[in-house]
Amino acid sequence: MNRILIALAMIAIAGTAIADPVPVTNTTKRPYKESKVYCNDAKLSNPSKGENIACYNHDACYSDPQGKKRKDCDEAYLRDMKLAGVNSTMALIRFKAVRNWGEASWDRSRKNDERQAKTQ
Repeated sequence: MNRILIALAMIAIAGTAIADPVPVTNTTKRPYKESKVYCNDAKLSNPSKGENIACYNHDACYSDPQGKKRKDCDEAYLRDMKLAGVNSTMALIRFKAVRNWGEASWDRSRKNDERQAKTQ
């Protein structure tokens, strides 16, 4: 039994999809649509279902973080990409990209939150 659990863990770590991530529903972002591409990466013009959900969830977390920090959203994106079966190296590259270049998007979302709070 222990060997089976270890083997399953190794498969998960290797980047093999066990199950696609699930689109978040507790967000103010518009609901997930399968026909829409949420990944901004030009090389992902035709992402897998799991990759697309990972991108949607990341966008939803940035636009409606519900008390999470930016790093929490980025780490959830990495987990979702691995869950979707994205190669571990590629998932890490994408994670590093959002860590290095996502701050402006995060800041814009926080400024939008501030503006909306002032108008309420």
